[in-house]
Amino acid sequence: MSASLSHRVPQSDPLDFKPKPLSIRGLSFKRPVLDVVSRVRGEFVEMRGFSPTIEQAARLFDLSREECSSILDALVQQGFLRHTSDGRYRLIM
Repeated sequence: MSASLSHRVPQSDPLDFKPKPLSIRGLSFKRPVLDVVSRVRGEFVEMRGFSPTIEQAARLFDLSREECSSILDALVQQGFLRHTSDGRYRLIM
């Protein structure tokens, strides 16, 4: 093994992410919330450069703006996503 390979800093793997409890209250979803949250998380992991606005994400996930905002905000609170100053949501790596 070369010296350069032995000094690599391991990067965090989003699939190993240990989430804080998810809190989404006051909304009734068309589908089970955990299924929707799993899909949203999966899309961010699969598409590393994915940075949608709330409107784009709502269309992609077939959610109302309010439902989508609740899910994305909960994922921000968990530390899985960040909400940028330009209104986009991005995966924290």
